[in-house]
Amino acid sequence: MYPVPASCNRRLLYYDFCRFLVLAGLLLALTFNTISTRLAIPQFLENILKNGISFYSRDPVAILKSAMPVLTRSGSEGDNPYLTPSQLFLVSWSELVRVNLYSPATVLQSQVPFLELVNPVWAMATVSPEGYPPVGEKVITAAPGECLVAIYNTHTGETYALTDGVERLEGKRGGVVTAAAALQEALQSKHGIGVARSDRINDTLYRSSYIESEKTARALLAANPGVKVVLDIHRDSGKSRGQSVTKINGQEVARVLIVVGSDARRPFPNWRQNHAFAKELATLMNELYPGLCLGIRVKDGIYNQYLHPHALLLEVGSVNNSTEEAVRSAYLLADVLARLIK
Repeated sequence: MYPVPASCNRRLLYYDFCRFLVLAGLLLALTFNTISTRLAIPQFLENILKNGISFYSRDPVAILKSAMPVLTRSGSEGDNPYLTPSQLFLVSWSELVRVNLYSPATVLQSQVPFLELVNPVWAMATVSPEGYPPVGEKVITAAPGECLVAIYNTHTGETYALTDGVERLEGKRGGVVTAAAALQEALQSKHGIGVARSDRINDTLYRSSYIESEKTARALLAANPGVKVVLDIHRDSGKSRGQSVTKINGQEVARVLIVVGSDARRPFPNWRQNHAFAKELATLMNELYPGLCLGIRVKDGIYNQYLHPHALLLEVGSVNNSTEEAVRSAYLLADVLARLIK
């Protein structure tokens, strides 16, 4: 057993208290719900109870986290590239006790030595193209013939504030979809490279974006088995205007950050293949258009990149760019990809 610091004890006591409140609230709600079937309770009280139960039903992960506090230490895949103070604390303690505190499975193995003898195969969720749900509009466009590039947007609503005045278009297709369409058009018309692209809305429920976009990516790959490159087009949120724009050929263009997932939180044995491809892309981008590439960032999510050895997440500009600048970047990026593919 590893010693537990007092701060962790206090945190666990806090979580235990919160868990008690949640469970007590649910028990009280169920009790009132049972009584209401026998007694006449005002309608507004019934509505409150129903809404409370419905809220927890919509987020089963929250219930699991209330019962298993260690799960609260594992964040979901998102766009924030910086470590929070709590994450820095966990990283420091992980180094000290040699246990990955981000991984509930590893924590369990450290406390139950027998589990270290078991090497489970962590199966990724699979969804067949037939299970593709009609969230937003199911649109898959492709050039005639074999497609070598697949493009989609996990956070479909992300957009550019200099054009739209907001960071996101809820339930709609934002500027990142326009940038993805420009990349497709340039690859097809200028370079003759077939592209399969989906503009399906994947972020109607933001925390489920990657679950939904996995279905999108799988559908694209199933329909186009010859794909060589898979790109998920995003835009960054944590950069200033100065960090987000550069001048190429006399025009202001959005800079591009390449994001690669890793096995920091979950098993992902082939992530280095994606990383190697990212380095090739960044090198060629720097050769053809110096300043366009902001580099490569390895993060602890997997971002559906296990689906293909050449799958990357590209952040085209930030919220402080315009859609026009992102489109210009997409055309330059098409030149780089075409050279790399050919």
